[in-house]
Amino acid sequence: MTNHPELQISAYIDNELSEQDRQEVENHIESCTSCQRLLEEMLVMQTDVSQMYSRLQAPKGMDDRILQAIRDESAMKVNGLGWFSIPVVALLVLGILWLMTGAVLLKLLSGLMKFTVVMVYMVSHFISTLPILAGLTLVLSLIILSISSYSLKRLLQTTTG
Repeated sequence: MTNHPELQISAYIDNELSEQDRQEVENHIESCTSCQRLLEEMLVMQTDVSQMYSRLQAPKGMDDRILQAIRDESAMKVNGLGWFSIPVVALLVLGILWLMTGAVLLKLLSGLMKFTVVMVYMVSHFISTLPILAGLTLVLSLIILSISSYSLKRLLQTTTG
């Protein structure tokens, strides 16, 4: 090995290397004093960490609290309908409202449509009876059409160019 295998030394300590890689690391460690020191430091660090974790103790009753929290959460999932119930209830409420007010809404929509048709007929009849309004309407329509065409042309040129 021409370079120092720092990452492989860690894997060597944890017995995560293949037999061939393990042999290469061992051969390198035998010939390299800096890697020997690194191996010793890592072994000392591993020992210190394992001793520190063995001295740590969980707070009293922690196991019971965790198990109780798991039981409470699973009971909530079984007892409560959860997020699935919100859309179902909303659709049910909308359905009931539609059944209760559907006829009224349909009559209102029908009346609105009739009013719109009458207004369009009245405006068109009013415009057609006065020649000056018909001419102004035609000119205004042509101006709006030409401005829209020009704007669309500019928009298409800027997005493709």
